[in-house]
Amino acid sequence: MAWFEEKNKSRKRKPVLRVSARRNAQRRDRMTRVAGIAAVPIAVIVGLFLLWLGIREVGKMLYARSDAFTIHHLEVRAASAQTRALARDYTQIKEGQNIFGFDIRAVRDYVMANSPNFQSMSITRYLPDTVIIEVVDRTPLVRIGRRGGMVADLDGYVFISRAGITGLPEIVGYNGPDLQPGMQLDGGILASLQLVEACEGPRFEMGVERVDIGNPEALVVRLEYAEKKREVTITWSGMGQRGDEARQDLLSTLLFVKQAFDAPQGRRVSQLDATIEGRLYGR
Repeated sequence: MAWFEEKNKSRKRKPVLRVSARRNAQRRDRMTRVAGIAAVPIAVIVGLFLLWLGIREVGKMLYARSDAFTIHHLEVRAASAQTRALARDYTQIKEGQNIFGFDIRAVRDYVMANSPNFQSMSITRYLPDTVIIEVVDRTPLVRIGRRGGMVADLDGYVFISRAGITGLPEIVGYNGPDLQPGMQLDGGILASLQLVEACEGPRFEMGVERVDIGNPEALVVRLEYAEKKREVTITWSGMGQRGDEARQDLLSTLLFVKQAFDAPQGRRVSQLDATIEGRLYGR
């Protein structure tokens, strides 16, 4: 009886082994198919990469290493000879270079990061041998303090200008962070810039000499209007903020001031307080 049971046990093991072998074979087939499927996109990616390398090398041979695309004409357009010289120095683009031997965006980004005096710059290739660089300088609107040549444009960008700044309106009372070329100012400085730009425009024709920004609540502007020196303490809604609403409020306040100066009793006024909306106090 024991032999019979042992014999049956041995007969039962054989099918289990065969099933297990079939399962292993099926598993290996599936893994092989999966590996084959996965290899297809990898092969495509590798093929595309190799194709890109090939195209790149061909491009270098046809363009970047070709004498047919040598720069023979380099034109720098700017308002001053100094700016033109700076643009050549910063870009390092020269006649004799290959016209494709530099990255326009990288060159422009480097120059703009290192030349606060430049408001904008464009570099254009004209095949086969011409490059044109156009630079727009920042226009100084005010000088900040009497020394150092620090100036600012209407957008609040600070830069250094040595020539032609003695006649610019002076900003005094600044007590913010140390001024550095390239930084953009806001708050009281921005408010003073907006005030100067509006006063000296054709609508009001007030010649600003100095703006004191020491008081964060109001600006004290010294100006000349109708051939008389005046001092106006002024504030407006949104002072120091960018936007049309703040600008309109500034223009409305200045119009109120101008009307007061133009009035018969206001022609003798040398000091005016315009810090209360709708009211003016003069002497």
